[in-house]
Amino acid sequence: MRVRAVILVFFWFSQIGWCAEDSLRDAAQLLDAGRSREAEGMLHRLLDHDPQNGEARQLLGDLFRKDGKGPEAEREYRRALDLGRRDPELFKSLATVQKWQRHYSAALSSYREALRLAPLDSEARDELEDLQYRRGLSLFGAVGGSETDFTEKGWQTELTYGGIDRVNATVGASYADKFFYTRQSNYGSAYFFLSPSRYIQVNLGQKRYNYPLATNPTPDANAYRNVPSIEVEVGGNLHPNLRASLAYEYFRPNFFFGPSFHANNHKLSGELSYQTSWKPLRLRLLTAVLRDPDPNGTVVDRVNRRVSVVYGTQYLVGGGANFSFPRFEAELLVLPNRDLDRSADYSFLGAFSVQVARHFKIRNGYIFDHYSTQSVFTRKTAHVYNAGFSWNATRWLELSAGGKTIRRPVRNDQAAYVAATFRVPVR
Repeated sequence: MRVRAVILVFFWFSQIGWCAEDSLRDAAQLLDAGRSREAEGMLHRLLDHDPQNGEARQLLGDLFRKDGKGPEAEREYRRALDLGRRDPELFKSLATVQKWQRHYSAALSSYREALRLAPLDSEARDELEDLQYRRGLSLFGAVGGSETDFTEKGWQTELTYGGIDRVNATVGASYADKFFYTRQSNYGSAYFFLSPSRYIQVNLGQKRYNYPLATNPTPDANAYRNVPSIEVEVGGNLHPNLRASLAYEYFRPNFFFGPSFHANNHKLSGELSYQTSWKPLRLRLLTAVLRDPDPNGTVVDRVNRRVSVVYGTQYLVGGGANFSFPRFEAELLVLPNRDLDRSADYSFLGAFSVQVARHFKIRNGYIFDHYSTQSVFTRKTAHVYNAGFSWNATRWLELSAGGKTIRRPVRNDQAAYVAATFRVPVR
């Protein structure tokens, strides 16, 4: 009898093991076929009977990772580790979701452990090096005005550091000649990532304007000289398909024709972004309201250099769409009074890029402005055409170049630009 009981117990446990292997194989096949809900149900049933199954925990983590659920995936991967799983693929997958959540220090440790277990794993080594460069210093420099805007001549330089988990800090300076005025800027910003989808951004800046046509600066006579500013922005997902951001900016400029007089300006802006059921399409709604000096009421005494400020309020409600495919991206926006300076009735902004090769991308941009009746160019139009490319030459060097054509009511211009980004890793 005792021998028969031992045989029955052995048979029972072997059947459980056989069923577990079958369930794991079936769940993996369902996951590979994109049937994640069925796979998840099967894995939960298996874990209800065998909660100490580390392989099932790892596969459930893979399921959450493929669904973009970083915290849930990390939880299951850690449970698999606690149960004794020591698989290089497990550590690589864990590092991936740790990167999503910007736990870069932990991700580095996970990649190193994967390489300790599999020293010849080239994928883990490449991912580790990419992460080291991402966490390091990045120096960007551009000459000629690389943005799709009305800059004829200019330069920009930025230094970014990503070595602190959940923080990305940037300082920079730029100069832009926009024909009607020149602007020199110094700025700093920091992103604080509360989660993979939520952030707080703080921007500090100082702009200094000059006007080659100082006798008649456009679009209005109450032109600014020095503009210090501070901006705080928060953003995140309201729903898996709905993303929102809200920003408040305060800036206190003095006047070009009255340097001892200051304005107190407030700007509130927001954006809603909706991911449609057709994955390539995302819809966008943009709004802004600005309280600043009203040029129709503000009196500027250029002789005595005195200013009497009367404030007004301006609004912007616009929108557009983004299209994103594996090798092609496009954007189209329609914005009334896009600069909130009364100069344009409405504008069209477009951009698209094509990934020609793994490290080579073509970029194009376009702006159309229709001037308002409050501008000196009433009912006239302006255009900017921009075309260029970017090339990731190595992990530590990215090069960009291109040119643009600017068409204004008073003068047309062409401009070329070059830009480079140098990266130094943190190991």
